[in-house]
Amino acid sequence: MSEIILALPVFFPIISGLAMLLCWSGREEWSRKRELLIEGLVITNSLLVAAALMGGVEGGRRLVVFRLYSVLTVMFKLDRMGSVFAGLVAFLWPLATLYSFEYMEHEKRKSTFFAFYTMTYGITMGIALAGNLVTLYLFYEMLTLVTLPLVLFPLTIEAVRAARTYLYYSIGGAAFAFLGMIFVLGFSGVGTSEFMAGGMLDMARAMENKQVLLFIYVLAFFGFGVKAALFPCYKWLPKAAVAPTPVTALLHAVAVVKSGAFAILRLTYFSYGTEFLRGTWAQWVVMAAALFTIAFGSTMAVREVHWKRRLAYSTVSNLSYILFGATVMSPLGLAAGLSHLVIHAFMKICAFFCAGAVMHKSGKTYIYELDGMGKKMPVTFGCLTVASLSLMGIPLFAGFISKWNLAGAAFEDGSVLSFAGVGVILYSALMTGIYMMTVLVRAYFPRRQDPDMTTGGASAGAASGLKVLAEENHVTDPSYKMLLPLLVFSAAILLIGLHPAPLMEFLTMIGGEAG
Repeated sequence: MSEIILALPVFFPIISGLAMLLCWSGREEWSRKRELLIEGLVITNSLLVAAALMGGVEGGRRLVVFRLYSVLTVMFKLDRMGSVFAGLVAFLWPLATLYSFEYMEHEKRKSTFFAFYTMTYGITMGIALAGNLVTLYLFYEMLTLVTLPLVLFPLTIEAVRAARTYLYYSIGGAAFAFLGMIFVLGFSGVGTSEFMAGGMLDMARAMENKQVLLFIYVLAFFGFGVKAALFPCYKWLPKAAVAPTPVTALLHAVAVVKSGAFAILRLTYFSYGTEFLRGTWAQWVVMAAALFTIAFGSTMAVREVHWKRRLAYSTVSNLSYILFGATVMSPLGLAAGLSHLVIHAFMKICAFFCAGAVMHKSGKTYIYELDGMGKKMPVTFGCLTVASLSLMGIPLFAGFISKWNLAGAAFEDGSVLSFAGVGVILYSALMTGIYMMTVLVRAYFPRRQDPDMTTGGASAGAASGLKVLAEENHVTDPSYKMLLPLLVFSAAILLIGLHPAPLMEFLTMIGGEAG
């Protein structure tokens, strides 16, 4: 199959999104035809990704789009590592788009929203299929620019502040990431900038400048870690909860945060190489940062009463599970990190979409407002239950698999800090149980209503209470546009939890090649 198939999933959504901006600008009337067109474009792109994956990854097919200078090329490459992220994005995006149609039905400027939403798909695929650090960095920067209007979409004061914070953090992180790219290319020993299993450094030259390169690695780790919400660069993520739920779900589950984690895996295993990094002070610094972020994020989630911000802090914690796997710097560590990258995407997008469905149908955004909602929206909260139990790491759910693998990688490593990591994972699991079960307990076992508010008294407070109760009686599960993605995500969580062998065999193969 022609290598042009590697470029089509990247540029087709970008061109389609730009066409939407040009053709629909100033024409905000909405129709079912537009929804069908957008969904068709997204599904077509996912089929292009599927065609590329079916062509096989053996030999690392590559396509040089253009050459800037010497080894500075924009190149797409399909290897096993990239196929994991590409396949994940291609599977989730059509479902996320379908969900968005109902969620955004009462919003203005939908044409602008879906134009940038579609372009984000292509740029995320550019990161997944990047064949070298130059291409990865290029699309990493573009991801900031194309998602900024989505964070800014509500145009409220909070949204403006959140977008500004997101931009500042992203620019700062990109600067550190740029330093890492420059030094890796400067010390490359293979005459190319292409990602290589085991790293691309000229070991003789690199050892002569080892301390400098280790320092740059730490800077680049934190630079890419901005999008992965690594402490102390996490603050943009909870603030971004002001964006529409389809945006926050992508920011927290698929596109942005996973791009940051994916870039760190590329930097560690395919640029520097674990042979150069393992056992150094740089490894212990980044591992300690990942473990601190796991504990910090889960603790903050327990304290947070706003539902989407609670899930945002959960993301802060869970993204560093992936980074912990990366910092173990072993084949099993890479496989464990990748397993959580995949599994967390399903768990968190399901949880966010459940929160969005409740907000869309009832307007409730705080945990203490959810009393009795489980009876009114049984399918939604049933899916949330699956996602919650999986996030907690309960056996037979997918989340248990990735946490088990991370613990196994830590024990295999045998260092003191790795053993401490197992304790941090257990602590985080306890905190996850608290902040997720609080929601479910309120939803399924509501507190008894105040008699004065339910007996039909003549007071103004009683009348107001009856009005609220009447409005809540009309709250039901959303339509198929929201429910179908939730059911698919829940099924995926259960399927991976019950039958993880195919996924883990493939990820273990990647770890063996690169670790």
